[in-house]
Amino acid sequence: MRFSTGLPRLDDALGGGIPTKSITLIYGQEKSGKTSLVLRIIASAARAASAAYVDCSGKLHPERLSQVLEANRVESDRVYVTSVDNFLQQEEIILKLHDGGAPAPLIIFDDFTYLHRMELTGNVREDTRVYKRLAFQLAALKEAALNWDLAVIVVGQVHSIPESGEARAVARRILGYWADHVLRVSREPGKKFSTISFEKPFRDRVVRFRVVRSGVSPL
Repeated sequence: MRFSTGLPRLDDALGGGIPTKSITLIYGQEKSGKTSLVLRIIASAARAASAAYVDCSGKLHPERLSQVLEANRVESDRVYVTSVDNFLQQEEIILKLHDGGAPAPLIIFDDFTYLHRMELTGNVREDTRVYKRLAFQLAALKEAALNWDLAVIVVGQVHSIPESGEARAVARRILGYWADHVLRVSREPGKKFSTISFEKPFRDRVVRFRVVRSGVSPL
């Protein structure tokens, strides 16, 4: 099963949409359009079946979700929304999915590394334990996706590398290792559109879109 992103060129590059039995990492800067993109994917999944959204940072605006669902003529009761308060609770939700407790075939973890970052202390020895737990969560998600035919999307933020000025995904190595697809969303200052680049598997192309009432629209 695959779920449309609402962007035909992106769907085509993904072989027909977001696939089940896989993890897709979508990351980028704040206000780049990541959440509007995943809300549009939620609407697509809910029209065909159902979808679940896990808010890991408490930043979801319910009004925006309602707007996207209404614009796509999707009933809100086909979307399961939950929020988590700490890293342990996030892990418990993932283990429930691993054990066959998925409420829908599409599961989205928005701001997936937010609570992970809250656990970090700056002490290398102590933080190694936190990174291992993050890797464990992703491994459990991958196994759940394979065992229960789920499409899992993790949405990540970026952080700047001081010496180079480059912006990279938080916990890039861990997320990139477990993800089957890695998509980077970016928006240049002053631009009214966003771009998606394909980092894994690499493709020398970009997809442009703009944020609209229904989520996203191709350019």
